[in-house]
Amino acid sequence: MNQPSMPDLPPYTYVPGVTPHPISDLAGHMRQDSDLPADWTREQYLKWGLELFNTGYYWESHEVWEHLWIELSRTTPEARAVQGMIKLAACGVKCLEGNSNGARRHAARSVELLTSACESPLFAELSLTRAHAAATAASQSPPLLPTKSTGTPTILAGFVL
Repeated sequence: MNQPSMPDLPPYTYVPGVTPHPISDLAGHMRQDSDLPADWTREQYLKWGLELFNTGYYWESHEVWEHLWIELSRTTPEARAVQGMIKLAACGVKCLEGNSNGARRHAARSVELLTSACESPLFAELSLTRAHAAATAASQSPPLLPTKSTGTPTILAGFVL
């Protein structure tokens, strides 16, 4: 069976108030193709979100993982782990904004969700332990940029999973 290929990386990462909203803004980079492939497996959604996250596209990884979270019925053990990843990505967005309080809040919620993360074959390519460690570190000292992001993808310290 032919697996659909991964999309190209976006031209910028969304930073609220700095870059165009990817979907709702006419200049948004996801405006024309805001829907991900319908034939992707759960593993492909997780993998694409991970690729985006590990290259500094935190808002975009959040969006991809949200699709997966909804597909996993939002309250299953797997869904709670994905929700923890979503919160970690939201922490990344807050770090790019220079919002320490928002980053800490999202990181703390990520820690809560990832503390009870389940073992599942879905997470074979993702270290939930490493994600939990990144969330824990960010909840104490968020890896803020020295200046607010311009939308250039930036990998935050400790945010490679």
